[in-house]
Order: sequence, then structure tokens, then C-alpha cells
Amino acid sequence: MAQGPLDADASPDAATLTLQERINQAVQRIDADTCFLQTDTSACEWSDFEVGPAHFNMAVSTGEAILVVDGFGAGLYPQFVRYRNRILGFYEVNGDSIEARTLSVHLPKALGESLISFAGPEFIPAKLLAPVGMAAGTIYRQVSLLFLGHGGVIFSHLVELAPEQPLVLLELTDLLDIPPALCDRVDSGTLAVATAHFTAVAASIRQVMSQHNVRFVNASFGTTTESLAMRWPTSCGGAAPSVDVLRQVIQVFDPVYDVLFHTEGVVTAQAATNVGNPADFPFDQVSPRFANRIRVGFISSQHSGLDELGRGTVQKVEQFPRDGDADVYLNWDCEAFVGCADPHYEMAGNFGLLTVAVVLMSTSYINPLGIGRVINLRYADHATEPMTDELIQTLKQELTPPLCGGDGDQPCVFQDPIVHRQLEVYRRHYQ
Repeated sequence: MAQGPLDADASPDAATLTLQERINQAVQRIDADTCFLQTDTSACEWSDFEVGPAHFNMAVSTGEAILVVDGFGAGLYPQFVRYRNRILGFYEVNGDSIEARTLSVHLPKALGESLISFAGPEFIPAKLLAPVGMAAGTIYRQVSLLFLGHGGVIFSHLVELAPEQPLVLLELTDLLDIPPALCDRVDSGTLAVATAHFTAVAASIRQVMSQHNVRFVNASFGTTTESLAMRWPTSCGGAAPSVDVLRQVIQVFDPVYDVLFHTEGVVTAQAATNVGNPADFPFDQVSPRFANRIRVGFISSQHSGLDELGRGTVQKVEQFPRDGDADVYLNWDCEAFVGCADPHYEMAGNFGLLTVAVVLMSTSYINPLGIGRVINLRYADHATEPMTDELIQTLKQELTPPLCGGDGDQPCVFQDPIVHRQLEVYRRHYQ
């Protein structure tokens, strides 16, 4: 594979340059790449850049990784180049197991070299690299290089919220596919075969979690009978079976959700939804089986009125899901298409070289903030304690302390962690 000459560092003396000097160097390198301003860029200088465990390199790390399960298309891989020092592994399902894959990303050489110049061991907030992002946006505006998609938005929030966490990425595409045998018929035999498949996949996920010391999971997805019915024509062809049949089919995914929602010493944030019949929403209900899972919702407000514990009469213009269908509702400190407070929820922009705010919120997008807040509670107050199921229950109670309601003994489910700077980027002075 042809690697850029700066695959290890920005230059032979990169360690002696200040951050501002490295920013200036990257801007100059990109500004000089004028070939890409032409309509035909085939003759311009391209190169391949690798994203894999060989490039993992964090100067400061808790050693407790986040497993991010989402759809990561090839259009997102350029974003990974910038953060490749944080990525312990990229995994995809293959048969009855998940397997590691090293990515090769084809980029304009000057851009790729600039990205890896900021992929060294130290954490560099994306907002500090705005001049580089502006230069890249100008020079490469005619070249289709990056598409974040759903998983990219999740990744780009999370990578900035948790600066000291290694990341393990698991491709969601194909992970929870409807097994072909069930497309042909649904009976005890095909259900048993499908369950055995997902049991093997879950065991493989558990092994990867153990190997990389995963202690946090971001699950901005779910499976319901409704989502199965919507997928059925594409996956199987023909109309979806009856609801009663779908309620049998959905149970085959149980082993995967069990490993994500109830592995010893692992806490999972799941994007919450309006819950319906437990038979149709089995993985979204409050359940002792999923004791390590936190259902995350959101509110929209520029002035929530909440104190640092979540006390106060909450002021909000939007909320999802309904009361009771999430364990915590986090404010993103913006109102859709209206404006944002300062500070507010931001994610890494294109190539991780600046920051932007999304204009619409969903529980998928707010979910990384839930993980970020739990991580802050874990290291601010319990850093010397081992990560156990007991500690997770403590963290869940501290996330929504029982100080609200008419008698002051109900969980404070509405929280505003950005305003109160209850995140590691603030506590550890990265912002």
C-alpha cells in the first residue's frame, strides 16, 4: 500500500513544532494543493492512508474503551484518519463472528498528510483546527471525499466528548440482519438456527469487549417488530409476516442485546424511543435483565432552568421520548432552527478539523452525550474504583439523583451537563 510520507508524523521534527506551527504547516500544505480546484482531479496527487490498530497511540488514556455500534460507510473513513490514534479496532460481522479489518483510505495526499499530522498521541480538540478545516473546505470543495451518515454523526460527537477513551468500532450493517432461513419460513427449526447464529455473534462481541477492556457502549439503535416489518421487503422480498410471527422473530436477536445491555462492568447508553407493547419493543423496556443499560432522551432549550443536579422547573420547547420512556433527558442547549446557547452541543465537523452543531436533535444524536456524562461521573468521583455492576448502579443514581418531584425524592430525569460543564473535556481542561 502506498502510504503518505508523513504516515508517522507531520515531518521529521514534528515533535518539536508547536500546535500553531503544525496548523500553519497544514494550511500551507493544503493551500498549495491547487490541482484539486480543477474539474478533472485524476492527475492530482492521491495517496492511501491506513486506519488500524498499528496506529493506536494515546498519550493519556483511561484504558477503558467505548464500543460504538453503528453504520460506518466508506464515506466516513476519511474522518477516521484524523482520529486513527484513538481507534483500537474496527470490526464487521463475518458469518457467525465479528472480525477485525484494517481500513485503507484514498485521499488527496496533502489532505491525508495533514490529517495524520494531528493524529498523534495527544488529544487536539477539533475546534482548535478550524483554520485547517477552512482551507480544506476551499481546496477540496469540488471533490466528494466525505459522507458522515448516521454513524458519522455519532462518532463525531463521541470522539470529542470522551478525550481519554480508546474507541472500538463495530459495523452495524449486517450485524442484525434477518437470517435468510427465516425469510423462507418461520418455525421452531429456523428460529433455533437463527438464535444459534446470534448466540455465536454475541459470544464473539463479548470476546472483543474483553480483549479491549470495553466498559462503555454507545447503542444509537434498536429493533422493534415495526422496524422488522419495514426491513422485511428489502431483506427477504415480499410482504412482512403477521405481527404474531414478527414477535417470534424478534426474539432471535436477544443474545446480542443481552451482551450489549448486561455484560458485567459495562454500561450502555441506548437511544430511547416511545415505547409500546413489550412484545413489540422487547429491547426498549425497563427490565432487570438490562440493568446496565441507560435509555437516553433529549430536551431542547436555550435556558433550561436546571441546576447542576437537575433541580428546578425545567424550561423546554421540545422533548423526546414521552415522560417515562427514557431514564434521562439531556439538554443539547439549542432549539431547532432557532439558535443555541453558549456553550452548546457540538460535534467534530468535516475531517475532524473544526466543530459544528446539528440543527435537529434525535435520541440517536444525544446518546453520545449520555455516555460522556456517565464517563465524567465515573472518573470525577470514582476513578480509583473498579468498574463493576454495583458501580454502574451508583453512576445511574448519580446521573439522575433522587432530589426532584413534589417531595424531593424522585429522580431528576432532566439534566443540562453542558451548561454545568459536567464532561471530561471541561474537567480535564481540554476546552
